Amino acid sequence: MNVSYTKSMAIDNSVRWLRRVTLAVAVIMIGWGASVVLGQPVTAWFAASATIWMALLLISALWQLRGSFTAIAALALATAVVSRLFSVLRLNPPASIAGLRPEDLDLLVATGPGVPGFELLGWFLGALVLVQFILRAARESSLNDAALTFIRVYLGLMFVPHFGSHILGGPFQFNIYTLYFASLGLHLPAMQVLLAGSVELITAIGLVLGLFTRPVALLGSVYLLLSMLWGGHFHIGYVWALPEGGYEFGVFWAVMIAVFAVLGGGPLSVDNAIRQSDFQNRWPRLRAARLLFL
Repeated sequence: MNVSYTKSMAIDNSVRWLRRVTLAVAVIMIGWGASVVLGQPVTAWFAASATIWMALLLISALWQLRGSFTAIAALALATAVVSRLFSVLRLNPPASIAGLRPEDLDLLVATGPGVPGFELLGWFLGALVLVQFILRAARESSLNDAALTFIRVYLGLMFVPHFGSHILGGPFQFNIYTLYFASLGLHLPAMQVLLAGSVELITAIGLVLGLFTRPVALLGSVYLLLSMLWGGHFHIGYVWALPEGGYEFGVFWAVMIAVFAVLGGGPLSVDNAIRQSDFQNRWPRLRAARLLFL
């Protein structure tokens, strides 16, 4: 009995130290990012996006000291966004992009060069968050709940590179994607980029936190299928590795997200926390909407 108690105490101490280390690394990332924003010629657009998400990173890093699943998920999202923004930042974009093919335009905003070393720090912080999730899941939830939560969070995080480039990265990235969408024959390409980025952002937040999971999952799944359609991927073939990209990846992603349109966020979600609170009891009209949205 004493041996078991001693082991439990040792694990608890290790988890507490892990949370503190996670907070310290997050603060280092925020400080590094702030030095870039203040010391480098970044655009006001990028500076605003980065500042907002670094603030969210700090809030979630402090929140994760309490060890809740929602806090860990929020930290994962903020870490991914901040890391992505600085990892693909172009301080000196090319003066002209005339004559580039659509796939070349995509590479310009998806491959950096970024701030050297920032991506590595992001992966390190992400690994700390993952270890926290595993330890928390192993001790306080069923394996099925933890597995579904991990899949839901991961599916949401996959949107980060997309909305990060579409609406957070600044005017260069936005203009690149406007040209790319125009090359696909889409009308009002700038509005389409804004709409796509907004849907991706909403879907990412909803899936990662498990907030309004069912409608958000339906939105994300339909969006991905329409993206495959408008991007011409269904005409290319199934295998994603084909030139121009087939529809394998997008459809697989859409189908996985659609699962949560049926299941909802599960017990480890904001939706479940709302269900268990007395908030909806104070607002009787929300009870009918609960079954649809939560």
